[in-house]
Amino acid sequence: MEILKNTKIDFIGKRNYAFILSGALFLLGMLAIIQIALGGANLGVDFSGGTAVQIKFAQHVSLSEIRKALDEGGLKDINLEDQPAENKILIGVKKEEARLGGFTERIIEVISNRFSDKTPVVDSITEIGPKVSAKLRKDALWAILMATAGLLIYVG
Repeated sequence: MEILKNTKIDFIGKRNYAFILSGALFLLGMLAIIQIALGGANLGVDFSGGTAVQIKFAQHVSLSEIRKALDEGGLKDINLEDQPAENKILIGVKKEEARLGGFTERIIEVISNRFSDKTPVVDSITEIGPKVSAKLRKDALWAILMATAGLLIYVG
């Protein structure tokens, strides 16, 4: 069974394009690794430290509604993740903002007051300290470097 007929592609003739594309992707990957190592990347709560609050609702609430409520409550620079299948929202606050006293309590208060009709329930509160986040970041960087080395050995 032949799906494509008369395929005559000059792969050898197009090798220079493949080298350029491969080199560009490699350089982008190396730049990303350097950014992560130097701390210039915008990392999530797991890798930078902070607090994550997971809230479950009886009905789905959109991220824009949550963001608007938090902004009106004076809570800015918050990462939101939607889990629509379970009607859950994950609210992440980096360590700089979380240092302010009672930040988690303020998030819960704003959400509870604004969405009381959707019966919000705090599912979990996770605090990631600077030592844990530094270890996670180091381990992730190490895993990336080992995977890259393994690929280079395999291809080479």
